[in-house]
Amino acid sequence: MEVILCKWVEVLMAALMAWEGELQWVREDRDVVQAEKEALEQVWNTSVRVAPEQVLEVWGLQERPMQQEVQPTEEAEEWEMVPEGGLLQAELEAARWREDWLANEATSG
Repeated sequence: MEVILCKWVEVLMAALMAWEGELQWVREDRDVVQAEKEALEQVWNTSVRVAPEQVLEVWGLQERPMQQEVQPTEEAEEWEMVPEGGLLQAELEAARWREDWLANEATSG
């Protein structure tokens, strides 16, 4: 009976050592995945800050030089030169739409 118990102890110790090895691999894999997740979060956070600036730059809304004198909105509306909301409003709306689209693309892919 003692011999059988000793064999069982040996088998159980071998299984325990194998499981400890697998557990160590899982912990290492988890650490790698955590590091990759943190790197992706950093890239995402940077993208979220930079994307709106890039969209505004692409659409020419950022630091636009004033090349000609701008009429006050009231005066322009009197001349029917500025539609309701104005051109700038339409450009801003398009920039917001593109920003939302870029955010959706970043989260889905």
